[in-house]
Amino acid sequence: MKRWLVSGGIAVSVVAAFAVAVLVGMVLGAGGIAVGGTGGASVPAPRGAPSVWAESPSPSPSPSPVAEKEPVALFVGDSYTVGQGATSPELRWSTLVSEQMGWRELNVADGGTGFVKGNAELNKLNYPAQLRSVPPGSVDIVVIAGGQNDFKDLRAEPGPVFEAVADTYALAVQRFPDAEMVSVGPSTPWAVGLEARALDSAVRAAAADAEATYVSLLDPNIVQGRLVHEDGIHTTDAGNAAIARRVVRTLQAPAAEQEETGARPADILTSR
Repeated sequence: MKRWLVSGGIAVSVVAAFAVAVLVGMVLGAGGIAVGGTGGASVPAPRGAPSVWAESPSPSPSPSPVAEKEPVALFVGDSYTVGQGATSPELRWSTLVSEQMGWRELNVADGGTGFVKGNAELNKLNYPAQLRSVPPGSVDIVVIAGGQNDFKDLRAEPGPVFEAVADTYALAVQRFPDAEMVSVGPSTPWAVGLEARALDSAVRAAAADAEATYVSLLDPNIVQGRLVHEDGIHTTDAGNAAIARRVVRTLQAPAAEQEETGARPADILTSR
């Protein structure tokens, strides 16, 4: 595996598998947000036409090299991945990452969604539905990002949210068994609270089970200060660029630098 990322081998160390526990009296922490916005599939045209065999008057014509097909990267996520807050779709973090990595972007993110959260009346697809909107086996890379819109459900009843996270990654592997998996964890423009840590831990564990490369946006917290949009929720162009840099650096980092400790969600919630 790891054909489409970078040379040198990218690995995620095994983190402890999390158990879905009944967590009574969960302490309300800071960081819960409802990330809105609009989304939908966006398939940019390939950057440049494919090469063709060159015609030559020479008695022994030699074919010109054929351009290697760009790997297709599927992005699943919320309004951060849609690019709400950026001044142009070309400046959203997913597009910046795709350009840097040489991927062809297929972005099906929907604003206000998560592993659980969706809105059928507004045709807003949660992450499993976003995955199902793309034909099986049709992409080379799957990037699943975010999850902060599930903070409210996590506070009310954490078990189903943890289960949904695990099921989403299992579904991604089932539908795209030959694809590389990349996991970009949840974020928050406020102080990192208990629910943010718990969801981040659940995503890390599910990513490890899916053999995905995990990218943390909480360690350190990246969405803060001038990177937060004036709406107080989303990210500016600078914020999108910062997220893109962290994703690319993680993907390009040596395997030893990608080791994650990752505690189980129950440990996070009961440690304070």
